[in-house]
Amino acid sequence: MKADSTVELVEMIFKATRLMKGEMSYTNNLTHLSILQIQTLIFLKQNKDKDVPMSDIAEYFHIELPSATSLVNKLCDQKLVERHADQKDRRLVIIVLTQEGKTLLEQAMNQRRIKLEKILSYLSEKEKTDLLNIFRTLGERLQKQDEK
Repeated sequence: MKADSTVELVEMIFKATRLMKGEMSYTNNLTHLSILQIQTLIFLKQNKDKDVPMSDIAEYFHIELPSATSLVNKLCDQKLVERHADQKDRRLVIIVLTQEGKTLLEQAMNQRRIKLEKILSYLSEKEKTDLLNIFRTLGERLQKQDEK
């Protein structure tokens, strides 16, 4: 890819992201949550079958432990998550998604899916397939890079 193509691609990614962010903004009772808070709820739901210590949240988002604590405190205040001491090591704080958190997350995900389907409706089936293949390739390569 020529350097000019890379520059244009970067600019288009930023433009598309900015435009999609406006389209994807949450409404109603979800507006009080930041994207990072919603992503934290998603992370907890994806890991519901195991204990999730605060340190895992910090590591997942590449943030410091005090920042993760602040993030979780806000979710605790809204009763979307709960903290529990680990049974084996009382120093570890385990974070658990509450039923209220699960319900709110489900609403958020449904809203996000509907809005994304609308955005993707502007593309042909071939364009969607091409985009899916590009994201798969990029995701696999980024995952490999992250594992190093």
